[in-house]
Amino acid sequence: MTRSLLLTALLVGLAGASGQAPTLKSAATARGLLIGGAVSASLFDDLDPDYADTVAREFSVVVSENGMKWKALEGTQNVFAYGLADAVVAWATQRGLAVRGHTLVWHDSAPAWVYALKTPQEMRSAIRNHITQVVTHFGPKVMTWDVVNEAVADTPGHPLRANSPFALAGSDYIDAAFRWAHAANPAARLYYNDYGAEGLNGKSDAVYALVKGMLARGVPITGVGFQTHVDSTFSVEGTGMRTNLQRFRDLGLDVQLTEVDVTLPASGATPANLERQAQVYRDLVAACLSVRCSAVVTWGVNDASSWRSGGRPLLFDDDYAKKPAYGGVIGALQGR
Repeated sequence: MTRSLLLTALLVGLAGASGQAPTLKSAATARGLLIGGAVSASLFDDLDPDYADTVAREFSVVVSENGMKWKALEGTQNVFAYGLADAVVAWATQRGLAVRGHTLVWHDSAPAWVYALKTPQEMRSAIRNHITQVVTHFGPKVMTWDVVNEAVADTPGHPLRANSPFALAGSDYIDAAFRWAHAANPAARLYYNDYGAEGLNGKSDAVYALVKGMLARGVPITGVGFQTHVDSTFSVEGTGMRTNLQRFRDLGLDVQLTEVDVTLPASGATPANLERQAQVYRDLVAACLSVRCSAVVTWGVNDASSWRSGGRPLLFDDDYAKKPAYGGVIGALQGR
């Protein structure tokens, strides 16, 4: 372990003058930053109380991992089921945690009935109704929404996804989705969210062109969420991540890291691999802070609950112990 990360780990592990070690929440709040993670129904599992305890202690914002997606909320047309989503929002609100709404329009969470729609008018009506009903339902309890998720394709040229059912609604469906969300809650903060656009590359160029065009057309977009699903070989410097994030900020848009996880290589949780993971986390948070981002959200709580659990990608291990990556984040937040 490098000397700086070793010092950070010691600082995390030992109580300070106040008698308490810093938490992610306290360190991030001191920098004006929201920090948190995606949560599941494990929040209410009495057999795993450490899950909820960790979230309440360490996070200032949560996102329902799957409970607010279209398929979960409106699996049958115009029949809305808010049970899990309401429970997550109530739990967070009672503890003073903010909630990110994720996600209103995403091709991969569209139920079968959406794919079965036949005309542009039917699709536009379905999108508008879903957004209006959901955003209105949560009202002031959820003031940040990923309105459209992963609409830009990975294919050369990075056009909008041809395999999305929402393409039927017309090329302006993204603009319309943001306008409908704004109409349902004019005070809400509205984001476009995507993966693979963290650094300077063809996809981030396409996302940049998309949101710049939206601004020129007067679309009410607040910012861009960069998912940041990476591995321990990721380089903030090598990918031009700071420069990329800054160009979005220069448009007047907010920036958030919304689904962060950093997988280890196949050789597993060796001391060297954990140190490298910690350095990547430290660099990601430092890059975010350097452009005055507003939130860093990991995609999960601990390694065991991650969708990429085999790569041990999060800040807490299977038993909720703080990993070196936790120290890396604290170090970045404290300017170390």
